[in-house]
Amino acid sequence: MHRDRVKLRVYITGLVIFGAAAYFIITVSRLHFSDRIIVNGDRGPALRRGFILDRNGCYLAMSIERDSLFANPRKVKDPGAAAAALSPILGISKDILEERLRREKHFVWLKRTIDDTTAARVKKLNIEGLSFKKEMQRVYPAGSLAANLLGFTGVEGRGLEGMEYKFDDLLSGDRVLDASAGDLRAGYNIVLTLDRFAQHQAETGIEEAVKSTGAKQGAVIVMEVKTGRILAIGKYPSFDPNFYYLYGAEQRRNYTVTDSFEPGSTLKIIAMGLLLELFPNLNRTYLCRGSVEVADTTINCIATHGTVTPEDIIRHSCNAGIIQAMRAATKKQYHDFLKRFGFGARTGSEIPGESEGILRPLNQWSGLSKYSMAIGQEISVTSLQLAAAFSAIGNRGIYMVPGILEAVERDGGPAVQSFFPRSRGRVISQATSERLLKMMKLAVETGTGKRAAIAYYIVIGKTGTAQKSSPTGGYLPGRETAIFAGLAPYNDPEICILVVIDEPRGTSGGAAAAPVFARVASRILPFLGTREKYPVTRGEIKKRTTSVRFDGVTMPDLRGLSMAESLTNIWAMRKKFPVTPSFHGSGRIFHQEPPAGTKLVGSMRLKLYLKETK
Repeated sequence: MHRDRVKLRVYITGLVIFGAAAYFIITVSRLHFSDRIIVNGDRGPALRRGFILDRNGCYLAMSIERDSLFANPRKVKDPGAAAAALSPILGISKDILEERLRREKHFVWLKRTIDDTTAARVKKLNIEGLSFKKEMQRVYPAGSLAANLLGFTGVEGRGLEGMEYKFDDLLSGDRVLDASAGDLRAGYNIVLTLDRFAQHQAETGIEEAVKSTGAKQGAVIVMEVKTGRILAIGKYPSFDPNFYYLYGAEQRRNYTVTDSFEPGSTLKIIAMGLLLELFPNLNRTYLCRGSVEVADTTINCIATHGTVTPEDIIRHSCNAGIIQAMRAATKKQYHDFLKRFGFGARTGSEIPGESEGILRPLNQWSGLSKYSMAIGQEISVTSLQLAAAFSAIGNRGIYMVPGILEAVERDGGPAVQSFFPRSRGRVISQATSERLLKMMKLAVETGTGKRAAIAYYIVIGKTGTAQKSSPTGGYLPGRETAIFAGLAPYNDPEICILVVIDEPRGTSGGAAAAPVFARVASRILPFLGTREKYPVTRGEIKKRTTSVRFDGVTMPDLRGLSMAESLTNIWAMRKKFPVTPSFHGSGRIFHQEPPAGTKLVGSMRLKLYLKETK
């Protein structure tokens, strides 16, 4: 009896399995031989990919609905004639279309996401076997603007590179941030810290420089000093993400964060920062004879500078001076100081593909390493690391983590996640920061960074020209990186602009990169509403006679003169020195830069601040 019940169960189970198998076989056969086409997604509207916007709400990436054209080749009566009619409309070869239309299939894509005009022209042909399906197309309204940061999506709408790839789960709606997201009809929008105007100026400036210097490529970063927010991150050559498939990997790569380079003389500011931290009242002088011997190696200087102070070392970018000064610091002190500034590690920004650069462990340093790194050799940094380090100096010694994300927003709703400035704390004292800023001011006024100066603002910075290292050791002849890292305005820095030009022909950081800084800063500062912080004066301004004593060597005292009176004296000075004046305010001069008594050396910019008297 028990055995019969078991047999019955086996028969029933076998019958169920046989029935299910037969059903699947019949269904597959019907689908295979049927002329009916079932396209996934026809059951309801697809989830629209979220937008990417700049901080002012300008669209950088968006998704729009388009028609995609497909065919059932078995229903197309004359594939040759159909292909001939479609070819000029779709911009696809007649042979390619005819081959697709002759396939022994029920479904074949002809062209995805075509524009409305093209779709209307195809519909007018009224060709049997052709159909349309609504799909979302990713478009970039600003073309190549910020393309190396944004990245792009593939034909299926998934992020393949850049921010599109990094935040694909949020943009596509795969990851849910808010509890009320059950009715999502679109992915989350990503709001970046970028400013569209600043980004345009950065990209235009670096494009012009790369073309004029015959360079391989170049990058510009614009960062808010006090918050770490990135306002622009431009690279040239770039690409148009709407047609990303027409460009190579080199153009699509985000050079500003993926590539590292030797920072050259820009790192002298960091080395000097260490010395000022160790010896706050550093006032020594050093002798530059055009070269210096260290660890059985001769390191040349760009010139013979004679006796130099710490200020002169930065102003003239003196190798011999900084190397002699670094003898007072230990290898460990410098290694730890470099790590404090974030070198050798990712900055912590949300930008994908960021490199760590190269800062070798202390046990791999030779007797020469400390001195080589003081002049920017034997170390490799990214543009983002260097911009963050200079921003920390401008922020009175407080290091702010670079940030690119402003918020994540629900479509048509408020932000569901906001991002705020992050700090790693103090890396140098305020006193050290202020002295470094004064040194960089001299570098722009009378040193290697003269071409970074602009009208109406006092800007500061440091130049760098670094040889490119060879994979087999040593350096590649004639191949260099030109760099300028600058801050503005001097009295209270608000932005840091870093310019890096890869392999400019026969030019230096001061000649190639500094003018890019000047071009970008002169346009961005007024747009951001930045005002120069003029020096404060107390008491009445005493009127002066119309003539001042000029000894032919030093800057005269112009305080107390009106604009007209000062010009009479400046024209007399210009007979011997090419002084370029700029006036700020109205009334009588109460402050001048450089101050009276400054030694006149070559071309100089003279800033005069005026105030009304009672």
